[in-house]
Amino acid sequence: MKAPLRPFEYMAWAKTVPRGARYNLTASGVPDVFGSDDGTFGPEGMAQWGLELDAAALCRQTDAETAAREFTETVAQRYDLDPACVTVTLGASTAIMHVLMALIRAGDHVVVERPTYEALRRAPEILGAMVSRLERRFDESWAVVPERLAQLLTSRTRAVILTNLHNPSGVAIDAKSLHAIAEFASRVGAVVLVDEVYLDHVWPNADAAVLPAAIAARNTVSWSSTTKAFGVSAIRAGWIVTPDPDAAKAIRAAADYLHVTLPVATSRLGTRVLQHCDALVARTAARAAEGRRVVDAWIAAEPRLAWVQPTAGLTGFVRLPTFMQDLAFCEHLRQRYDTQLVPGTMFEMPGFVRLSFGLEPDQLEPALANISSTLDDLTH
Repeated sequence: MKAPLRPFEYMAWAKTVPRGARYNLTASGVPDVFGSDDGTFGPEGMAQWGLELDAAALCRQTDAETAAREFTETVAQRYDLDPACVTVTLGASTAIMHVLMALIRAGDHVVVERPTYEALRRAPEILGAMVSRLERRFDESWAVVPERLAQLLTSRTRAVILTNLHNPSGVAIDAKSLHAIAEFASRVGAVVLVDEVYLDHVWPNADAAVLPAAIAARNTVSWSSTTKAFGVSAIRAGWIVTPDPDAAKAIRAAADYLHVTLPVATSRLGTRVLQHCDALVARTAARAAEGRRVVDAWIAAEPRLAWVQPTAGLTGFVRLPTFMQDLAFCEHLRQRYDTQLVPGTMFEMPGFVRLSFGLEPDQLEPALANISSTLDDLTH
């Protein structure tokens, strides 16, 4: 009997953490937008967006093909790609396995950044790939160094896997570096796979220094969803894009093993979200800017901690004092101060914590004070 599937440690941890912390600093995206207290996006706003819930219209299987085509075309317009280069899928989580199943085979060599989201390193292993790690370092501002990647590539390398914005730090990969990475990968026939679920926080409103992989280089595949930046997670609407027609064909074919066609509701609502994404991102950006201001002031006054300022988004990666254990720190913070962080161990980076600053200031400020109090407790 073969060894059982290895648990997804991050998700296993998240499911065992007691719910309902008074100050929850673990969220990776903006809170649900619809039904919020904001009148623009509350129930009355949904009607203006054409999002009234018509159960019959959202459940007719005969509408599935048309709804998926509309969603696909909307995504294609966003990236200025041919619709044939787009595959819609069930959220970014499914997209990870969707892409790898289409492009990676047992025995292939894959390079994965570190630190990173656990699924990005576990999924290639599940498929039988050999995995090497590309280090992103705190003292280098979590940058991806193309020359370091070049030393890891072999004739058997088939993919390089990155996140942009970086999960957990929120740091962007600039278009120049991404192009250089793709150039090195192309020399051995590899494709660059980029989880861009956080990039929507900054693109397309950013300047040309930060671009999606599909625009920066040809031998790339990337994916995103309506979850992190737009605040619409429950519909599980995601998409995969690539300028490479052969990769696009393989990815579309893989959909038949996963979901065949998306639920009508997912496609319809995903289309509406992207049609109104500017307003959604503006709401998220305002919340992020206010939270960043609070955290920046706190970090400046807290010499025991440090971080690389995230480029955008709602999360950052904070370095604890030397030799302080992140798991014990987070447990003490939760038990004594009812405040929850994500331990850096969940990203293979002990001694760090991932902090979400998407709370309102009247919640965020006391939560940060609780972190300082925990530092006091554990250093005395």
